[in-house]
Amino acid sequence: MAQIPYEFLVRWDHSTGALKGAYIKMFDDVTQQEGMAQPVAIAGAIGFPLADVLTAIQSGAIVTADAATVALTAEQTAHAATQALLDTANAALVAAQAKLTDAGIV
Repeated sequence: MAQIPYEFLVRWDHSTGALKGAYIKMFDDVTQQEGMAQPVAIAGAIGFPLADVLTAIQSGAIVTADAATVALTAEQTAHAATQALLDTANAALVAAQAKLTDAGIV
């Protein structure tokens, strides 16, 4: 009876973050019924395309990291521009305070 991959679950230890195990559900393509989750070796199980799954996850992580880097660069540029405006405003404030002091107003 042939089975095809249905669901893959990976668990990590909640206190250490170490990989704890992996479970897979296979779908019986003859009866069209979901099987019970069975522990599998991290290297994969017969009929389960673990390399394809990891490739998709890794690709997704790379895309997400790249997008985050672009967003960070944009935020850093905006921050630098805001800081420059703030520095200019502070310099103008200091100059205005100096004029008031020189005029004996403050």
